[in-house]
Amino acid sequence: MNPLLFILILLLSGCLGSELNEGEDYGNLLDSPEGLVVTEVEHTGGWGRADCTTCHNLENVHLIDRTGGTVDITAVYNQAISQGNTGCPACHGTNGVP
Repeated sequence: MNPLLFILILLLSGCLGSELNEGEDYGNLLDSPEGLVVTEVEHTGGWGRADCTTCHNLENVHLIDRTGGTVDITAVYNQAISQGNTGCPACHGTNGVP
């Protein structure tokens, strides 16, 4: 079998799987000392950046309620999609951006 064809099949099989997309999983942020507000210790790679969607795909965040049922995850997801980067600070703080 052609090696490029084999690689393509592997890539497509990962993308077309039928398993549930559970999105990005950072655990229950309410368990951290700062709650939903991200801190430099928790978010070293992106700290100080306002462009959250450079690393976080909005289609892949807030898909599963990881707070133990304390939020309406559908409303949170819809808010994230409609507001984009401008909505993140309302729940997650300024991420070190002045």
